[in-house]
Amino acid sequence: MLKTSRPRFMVHQRSHSTSSVSEKGASFSTPQANRKNKVNGSRRMSDSNNVAYSNGKKAFEGNIEKWEPNVYEKELLRRTWSDEFDNLYELGSAIYCYIFDHNPNCKQLFPFISKYQGDEWKESKEFRSQALKFVQTLAQVVKNIYHMERTESFLYTVGHKHVKFADRGFKHEYWDIFQDAMEFALEHRLSLMTDLDDNQKKDAVTVWRTLALYTTVHMRNGFIDGLKGVNRFPPLV
Repeated sequence: MLKTSRPRFMVHQRSHSTSSVSEKGASFSTPQANRKNKVNGSRRMSDSNNVAYSNGKKAFEGNIEKWEPNVYEKELLRRTWSDEFDNLYELGSAIYCYIFDHNPNCKQLFPFISKYQGDEWKESKEFRSQALKFVQTLAQVVKNIYHMERTESFLYTVGHKHVKFADRGFKHEYWDIFQDAMEFALEHRLSLMTDLDDNQKKDAVTVWRTLALYTTVHMRNGFIDGLKGVNRFPPLV
């Protein structure tokens, strides 16, 4: 992929202007996961009935498994995502570095790391491939934000496939650190953006935290069912 001079973590501009992102005529429905990244203190548990937004409204009561972002939320997701190679790799790398720093046991899931001295694995082709693989999953979710009915089975299947890593020590609790890592890395990227005002940044953080929760909930469901030999979305023959 060719590099461009567009600001990092932004997508191609369409016919609308930035002002369309700030329009909040519809209720802002994102469930705020009442959690904090481990790096900042205690873990958060999902609390969809305690929602705080930059506009001061509490507007969501529902099931995160069936989350449907509204127009404003979808626009924030679309505008704050980039499929450029460098952006994807940097985000994926930040996610995995966070995971390994906060739960070193996760390194055992990736045998290639032991082939390298110290932190040399960070520059390896295996790590680059793994970092890109995870963010490509996120990219697929963002791609389908206007077709959320497709994402549940996709994420469930991704989680289901992780059963093959159970013999390396993968546990369903590890989805928590993946969620924390996504939130931390995405929040950091959003803080660097210059074309959204402070309220829009806060709202974008809320939406991305919700997407991280939505993503890991469905992957966890797939993994747990896989351990039981159950598959809610068997492949079509």
